[in-house]
Amino acid sequence: MTEPPTAERAVGMELYATPGPPCAGRAKVTPGDFRVEEVISAEGLEQEWSAGKYPLYRVEKRSIDTMHMARELSSGLKSRVSYGGMKDSRAVAVQYVTPTSLRSSRPARVEGARYEASLVGYLPRPLSRSSVVANRFEVVLRDCGQEIGERVAEALRLAEARALPNYYGLQRFGASSPGTHSIGRAMVKGDFGGAVKLLVGGGTKGEEGASLPKGKDMETRVSKALASHPGEWVRALRAIPVNLRRLYVQAYQSYIFNEALSTALKKDEDLSGCRRGDNWASCGEDGLLLSRVRGVREDPTADAVPLIQMPGYAYRDYGSRFDRCTGEALKAEGVVPAQFYLKEMQEASSEGGFRRPHLAVRDAKWDAHEGTARLSFTLARGQYATVLLREMLKPHDPVASGLF
Repeated sequence: MTEPPTAERAVGMELYATPGPPCAGRAKVTPGDFRVEEVISAEGLEQEWSAGKYPLYRVEKRSIDTMHMARELSSGLKSRVSYGGMKDSRAVAVQYVTPTSLRSSRPARVEGARYEASLVGYLPRPLSRSSVVANRFEVVLRDCGQEIGERVAEALRLAEARALPNYYGLQRFGASSPGTHSIGRAMVKGDFGGAVKLLVGGGTKGEEGASLPKGKDMETRVSKALASHPGEWVRALRAIPVNLRRLYVQAYQSYIFNEALSTALKKDEDLSGCRRGDNWASCGEDGLLLSRVRGVREDPTADAVPLIQMPGYAYRDYGSRFDRCTGEALKAEGVVPAQFYLKEMQEASSEGGFRRPHLAVRDAKWDAHEGTARLSFTLARGQYATVLLREMLKPHDPVASGLF
């Protein structure tokens, strides 16, 4: 079996599910080679404005991360904005945004250097993460080996069988060292000075919301705050917007999830179906949307999928097969769930949650010709296209291969 590269193993992605050998191929050679568009639930959407309604914008962006786009769009709308999720800056991405204030401007169009926002209607409430149903991808792989068709077909067969691990991809952690999860680890362990030193000294940089925006503007904020108030580590970290501080903690949660999932794979646990004693949720006909989480003492329904707990201060060990894997990861890290409630920085605390262990891939189509493979597919909310692509390519250098 092929061993994943060091960069992936460092964030808990320790195994592949597909048995095939590595295959040459590169993603994101041009921005147009990687396209993603949100599929949202726009319940209550109306075409005409009325009091109490929030304008909904369709935003197409290129070569800009979601947080910078949101900051620029906020100026144009004269309001903070809300969105469903982060999107890769090294891609053409379409996502939806609403202002959070009823006093916002409502222009038909807002243009920035690297994005265009178009008004599509009005909603009774701002968008949230739960508004995103899925993400639709169109991907071009270039400079592929002649066996690329076999590797793509192999990965999609396992995806159909719910056998591909639903890892958090490298974008969640950043490509540089230290990763964002290292900063989150220091925060969870109460080592805020260590978190500041990692942040300012590590030059962390990355994509898709798990890491600092380009330009090192956050490092600059922290450095200035520390210069004004030496040794006040928590105060220095609070120079960073709260959503970024939360993302560091969430990146650490994601790392522990990846480690728990790798442990489950090493134990040959079945990721595809439920057994009694699992936390679970019913799955809709589309295979993407899940119902509310059900308990380990409830008998799974025929359409149920298993769930793995995300560590957080609300985590409870119910004794399930996946809880045992998470417990091993927590023990190896030397942390307990209660530590995810940060007493000195309560606003960055995280209660945890649940995540399915397998990728949910739908409507997959592909073709391969003369060293180029073209794929289109839909993934459930919060899943990473690069995690599917890694099973096809198994690159020695994921960053050089465009899987970051």
